[in-house]
Amino acid sequence: MDFKSLLKLSLISAFLCISNMSAATQAPAIVCDQTYALCTSAACIPDPNNSERTICDCAVMKGKSAGFTTCAQRKPFVDKYKAEHLISTFSFEQFAAKKSLTCPQGAPWSNCVDMPCTQDSQHPNHAICSCTVNNTQAFFTFGGECINSTCESGFWSGATQGTASDALRDALDIVEKNPAMPIACPANINNH
Repeated sequence: MDFKSLLKLSLISAFLCISNMSAATQAPAIVCDQTYALCTSAACIPDPNNSERTICDCAVMKGKSAGFTTCAQRKPFVDKYKAEHLISTFSFEQFAAKKSLTCPQGAPWSNCVDMPCTQDSQHPNHAICSCTVNNTQAFFTFGGECINSTCESGFWSGATQGTASDALRDALDIVEKNPAMPIACPANINNH
């Protein structure tokens, strides 16, 4: 493997390590080709009915994505009220368009991998997802537009290095052969 390939693999694995996964997620990530919710830059708010969860505004995408549940479990479905339900998974779709903001430990963030979502019938390119709240580790997000002060108030959908890193890295070549590389926010960004 050449240096460029090793560098690409190292950088991508660093950006894809999702924390707060249970030991059960040590299994390989599963790649599916279907409609899914993508929350890598999602703005979230605390769920008024459950302090352990957030409500996130995610993008609806079609194509290959990686997660830890089966394709059958992630298959979109329409309920009796004609609402479409999706699962939030991971893909590289926003890497080229968004920058990665790093936030400190203690700031609240949302873990949206394999979480339930409902497509917004008024805005079909959006899904509302129910994610879990975390604050025990530093994290990164593709939300926040590189404004550091949003780390404390954003509840952004985020990720950090954790036990799922190997499983996601193993799925990378299946998801996309040459993904765009994420760009980190400048260190001296002006806070608003």
